[in-house]
Amino acid sequence: MAELTRHQLGALLLSALRDRGMGVRDLFEGRQEPLSWFFRVVAYDQSELDILESGALDTLHAPSAMVELVIDELALGLAHIGTEGLATYLAQPEGDVPGRAKLELDSEVMLGFVHIDVAPPALWLDERESNPSRNDALASRLSKVAQDVGAVSDTVEVHIEGALDPDGGWSDPRESVRPAGVAVHFSFDVPLVGTGKRELAEVFSRAAEAACEAVEGMRSVFRGDTD
Repeated sequence: MAELTRHQLGALLLSALRDRGMGVRDLFEGRQEPLSWFFRVVAYDQSELDILESGALDTLHAPSAMVELVIDELALGLAHIGTEGLATYLAQPEGDVPGRAKLELDSEVMLGFVHIDVAPPALWLDERESNPSRNDALASRLSKVAQDVGAVSDTVEVHIEGALDPDGGWSDPRESVRPAGVAVHFSFDVPLVGTGKRELAEVFSRAAEAACEAVEGMRSVFRGDTD
């Protein structure tokens, strides 16, 4: 991995998304803390993006995937220099025989993570009516998408914001509850130990596959919800 910079990692992720037929908009990057760098894009089905960019549409009402790559820059540096390089920064304890102490990287340390949040367009939520049976159907379908797509990920979550009422509930017929926000979240670990360019490409490929399938799954959920 010594030849890869953080921006090359971002380029590899973009390439994986393109290979799955996903187009991206709104690329941005920044820092969450001194040693944590992130790169985010909003991904759509490429064919739908082509229509938007042709000028045929002003607004794209389609499911999207917020894809975030978070890199631990200290871990990336360790991946570059290895334990021998790290040893040059450490003092040899007095009395120890040079070369006897062996440095090993912890297998639990992560080089980074890929996070994916797939959500419907706001218009689809605005057009929904409050209906307990439809609420339950929506939750069930989202859970099914998460279960099917999430088999290739390390973490899966379903978010329905503003859905629960402390005095009633999601499906209480007395309550008028409408989702204020819906998303399915997937996360992929990128271990420091044992991750080379091939392994990194495999993680990005699985993440891109999940983004693509979850976008289509989100589309089918809302299409079925209006049938």
